[in-house]
Amino acid sequence: MTAKYNFDKQVAVVTGAAGGIGKAIAEKLYVAGASVVISDINEEKGKQVAEELGKRAVFIPCDISDPAQVEGLISSTIRHFGILHIMVNNAGVNGILPEERVTIDRYPNNTWHRLINVDLSGTFYCCKAAAKTMISQRHGNIINIASVAGVVALRLQIGFVAAKAAIIKMSEAMACELAPFGIRVNSVSPGSTITDVTRQLFYDDENDKSDLASRILSFIPLSRPGEAEEIADTVLFLASDSSSYINGHNIVVDGGWVSGFNRDF
Repeated sequence: MTAKYNFDKQVAVVTGAAGGIGKAIAEKLYVAGASVVISDINEEKGKQVAEELGKRAVFIPCDISDPAQVEGLISSTIRHFGILHIMVNNAGVNGILPEERVTIDRYPNNTWHRLINVDLSGTFYCCKAAAKTMISQRHGNIINIASVAGVVALRLQIGFVAAKAAIIKMSEAMACELAPFGIRVNSVSPGSTITDVTRQLFYDDENDKSDLASRILSFIPLSRPGEAEEIADTVLFLASDSSSYINGHNIVVDGGWVSGFNRDF
């Protein structure tokens, strides 16, 4: 894995970095020279990722729905590295149980609150804590991971859709507020992406596409799911000087999903 960008002497925090898209982002930042804080609620996998990366990586556990833990994450980062250049807010959850994939009249209140508390409030807490440090530094870069669900509404996922749409607009608002302090804020909205969790959805035991996967992919012009590394490449672009005049934007990485392709889903 070769580096397209140079993040030498820069410090990045990546939440939800124990696996999936977050792990891919952390790996690419590290390869490009950054010191990386791996943050997650999964301590075993988080520590493993940090150890695999090397001496410029450290694991700091954090439940982003707890503002005190988020403040601790940022203060620990500053104690360890002395500075914070890049904050990638990737951690999030969705309702996946059958009783959580229902119309709004039956949508569980506890699922709604769990998704809002983690996906939206958690991202807000992380942005707030990072912004305090970055304002004092007079520079910084915040990248929030949203979703195509925040761009085009999905059925039976009202909590996830609401949270991700709010993240996109929140990122725009922060971009307006923080730009005078030398801080850029953008968001990335992945489409259907292969991770350890979604691989079971897309492929069966013989590594062939499942029937559900074929239906899902029918509305993606590129006819395939994205790879976590492809989402990570977009994050690295936004974190780099190559995007120095991009601020307050949401970059959709979806193989053409939101283009309005005919779909069977």
